Order: sequence, then C-alpha cells, then structure tokens
Amino acid sequence: MRISRILLYGCEGIGVGAVSAFLEKEFAIPCSEAFLTGSAELRRRIRGCAIGDIYRPHGAGARANPITIDGHMMYDGYQLYDVVGTAVLQQAGAFHVIFTNMLTVTYSHSDMRYHARALISANPCIVSVPGMVLAPARSREYYVDAMSGLIADPEMQKKYEGQFLTPDDARMQQVACGYCMQAVFHFETGEPFCDTRDCRLYNAHWQSDLLHSQIANGRLCGRHAARLNAMVRARPGRQGRA
Repeated sequence: MRISRILLYGCEGIGVGAVSAFLEKEFAIPCSEAFLTGSAELRRRIRGCAIGDIYRPHGAGARANPITIDGHMMYDGYQLYDVVGTAVLQQAGAFHVIFTNMLTVTYSHSDMRYHARALISANPCIVSVPGMVLAPARSREYYVDAMSGLIADPEMQKKYEGQFLTPDDARMQQVACGYCMQAVFHFETGEPFCDTRDCRLYNAHWQSDLLHSQIANGRLCGRHAARLNAMVRARPGRQGRA
C-alpha cells in the first residue's frame, strides 16, 4: 500500500512536531498528530498484554504478576499491536505511528525468551521510548563493570558517558526519527532493514551501532538514498529530492 498520510500519536519524551517535520521532509508525505481514545476497555486490553514470564510466550499457560526491567513493565509487542490496531481510525493510505512509554518485547523461539524491542514495524507501527534505551545492548565492558559493582563509581560513570542512550537523552528525538524512517521504508518497500552500518535503516543490536547509524552518520546508504528518491518522485506532483 502506498502511504498518503502519516498519523503520529505522541507520548512523554518525544516531540511529535519534530518527527512530523522530519518525515514530511524525507518522504514528502503529509503528517499530522492524532490521539487514541483512552477508554476503560482499551486500557484493560493493554494491561492484558503485559507478560509475567520472559521464558514463556504470552498466553502460554497461567501468567504470574507482570515483570519489569528498570522499572518498566514489559508488554508483548505483537499483542499490543493487535490491541491498539483496533483503536486507530482505519483510513485508506493512512500509516499510524504510535509512540509509547511502555516497554515492548517480542518472544524469540531461537533462545526461548522475550527480548526488548524499540520498534514493532507494522501498521500501526509502535515505537517504544524505553525500548530505544534498553533494546540495543550496551558494551560488553559496561556489563562486566556493572556486575562488578563498579558502575556506582562517579569516575566510572564518566568513562561511559555518551556511549549509550539514557531516558533524558537529547539524542532520543533524532533516534526516534530514524526508527520511524525504518517503519515507513519497511511498509512501502517490504524491505525490513539495511545490513550496512552506515545507514539509518541499519538494525542496530548495540547502542554503539545505534548511535553511529542514527547520530554520527545520520544518513541513508547510497542504495537506500536512491530508493527514497524514487519513492518521492513517484508521489503525485513530486520531482524527487535534491
């Protein structure tokens, strides 16, 4: 489906206006802010997406109390997609981007456990703000120091300063734009990610790679830049990007 309109649903920590301006500039697609209806039934169904066991898929047997990571309850991303998908106004050509302060996770059958995710790429697309902080891993050296209890040392904290996103990080906005770009590309082209680290469509599993692809590099690779130009040229009244 060709996207003719993008609807952005904001949450605390993400400026929808900045993301809207970015997407309109890059894709030449009109964007506007939208809101989910916060009915009691919707809230109940969302609570039902919380997982109680990271080693069992959602709905596989009895659930324990919801579990948390760094104070964030974990929600099955695909179940959450099903729930919020019923709450958005379905319109031909509309692509929905929902930012959330819930931590989305997906179950992997390769290692039989849940993993944090920043992006559930579908329509509606879900971008998890805590997922941007927790899903891409920090350096192995950081985890060694953390297990040794050294991270509490202020000097050790300075050592890692800026090497990964934090909840109040000014770079979150730019990273959020990159995840939205990935979602729009995926939906329009069917290509999930790029395997080139020097591309904003790179599927980063490490914070160092995320910050490189989205901040230090901050551009598409040559192949995807050409693909984007072709996408924009194909839109009515457009002549492509400069």
